[in-house]
Amino acid sequence: MLKKYCKSILLFLLALMAIFGILVFLSEYAKSYVRQSVKADILKSDSKEVTFEVPAGNFLAIEGEENKEDTDPIDSWIEIAEYYAGGNQEKEQLHLEGTISIPGIGIEEPIWRENTPLAMRYGVILLKNTGKLGKEGNAVVVGHRNNITHTIFDKLTKVRVGNKATLLLPDGKEQKFRVNGTYYCSPYELDQYVGSSIDHKVMITLITCAREKGDDWRFVVTLIPD
Repeated sequence: MLKKYCKSILLFLLALMAIFGILVFLSEYAKSYVRQSVKADILKSDSKEVTFEVPAGNFLAIEGEENKEDTDPIDSWIEIAEYYAGGNQEKEQLHLEGTISIPGIGIEEPIWRENTPLAMRYGVILLKNTGKLGKEGNAVVVGHRNNITHTIFDKLTKVRVGNKATLLLPDGKEQKFRVNGTYYCSPYELDQYVGSSIDHKVMITLITCAREKGDDWRFVVTLIPD
């Protein structure tokens, strides 16, 4: 009798854990839907716009964001519902440096000037103290690899040498690039990919995480003018 009672309690606890896990999983998709909707509106807006307002609430923090607090999934759903009902409308401004697209792997991301966790929720960032986009030097662009919802730079590891890329600047000008290198590197090697190249005066370097290789490892893609 006692064994049967313990088994019932165990099954009940397992069912609760499963429900909680599903809520956590689905809440990540719900938050991603909000972030992707905001980004989609930005991408289809007038390309000459350079300043955009985005939701600033921490309830939209992305998985992998530094100092991300664990949030009860029920609270996440409540905050998302409040957002759509007109609550949680705190906004913050981001400044657009350009848009990078790699059609062959389905990537199109706004590139933000701000080097903040908030900016990385709605696209990728131009790393400070690196080159300017499309100008002489190496412009280093960093983005999350959101494995849960397969967004931002998640597909970057599928890129191949020779793939085409397009940089769209806020003034409407387009510049064509191609992939000329892909690399996995440890955190101790990353510096060598951030500087300018003596072989190519104009470069863009894309960087995202590569946890499958180890903590703090990165996947690096170099683009040169096509």
